[in-house]
Amino acid sequence: MKLQVSEIRTREVLGWKGLHLLHYDLSSCSQKVRILMDELGIDYRSHPINLMRDEQRTEWYLGINPRGLVPVLVHDGEVHIESNDIIEYLDRRFAVPGSSLLPATEAEQQQMRELMALEDRLHTDLRTVTFTYLAPDPSDHAPQLTDDQFGYIGRLHQACTLLNETLKDRPYLLGERMTLADISWFIALYRLNLAGYPLQQHPELKAGFERLAARPAFRKQVAAGPLAIRLAGSVYRRVNRLLRRSLPRDYAHWDSARKHSTS
Repeated sequence: MKLQVSEIRTREVLGWKGLHLLHYDLSSCSQKVRILMDELGIDYRSHPINLMRDEQRTEWYLGINPRGLVPVLVHDGEVHIESNDIIEYLDRRFAVPGSSLLPATEAEQQQMRELMALEDRLHTDLRTVTFTYLAPDPSDHAPQLTDDQFGYIGRLHQACTLLNETLKDRPYLLGERMTLADISWFIALYRLNLAGYPLQQHPELKAGFERLAARPAFRKQVAAGPLAIRLAGSVYRRVNRLLRRSLPRDYAHWDSARKHSTS
């Protein structure tokens, strides 16, 4: 999604030449874009935006992206937002022959976009997972969930079941080669796996996730970020799982209620 010039209040970016990525190391949507750029060998200038310090809420940044979200791509003064749109834009503009991660046919490209749109629609549920099981909410608006509010688990389970069926006869979501849909979904699955979602319930999807996780670009980008912050996150997850909320336990409660309601 390209913003109109009239929407850009931080006018300096309109004069930036080349590719510039405004991003945060630990942001899942930022990781998605960096994976694609690594896979295609695209050079860019990095502009870190520290979400821990609320830099996405500064007047300067909001003047670039009024939504206050990362990542943002600036290409020769044009401002692009929304990670799925950004990776398709980058592939179309910069993939050399033979390296594109777009499917060959228009029909397959539409299937790819539908899978990516499904991932995008689940962002609110992934945010719930993040700030319930993985990290404290910096805005202090984390949902206070009870056992009858597990709809997000049901929606994520339904999506994983669909992806598992899709992968039963193929190594990647669209067939024999990786596409942008695989990158888009990998990041969501990485976040779920980190939180303790039982991917083993979806064996084909688990195998596909592990296949992607072994690629150098994927390993590099999900491991990005200061070691101290990543270690602190690991400690928080362990303590939270022991003393407060556990996604494996909540999944088991949801699954038991689901089976009881259908019996």
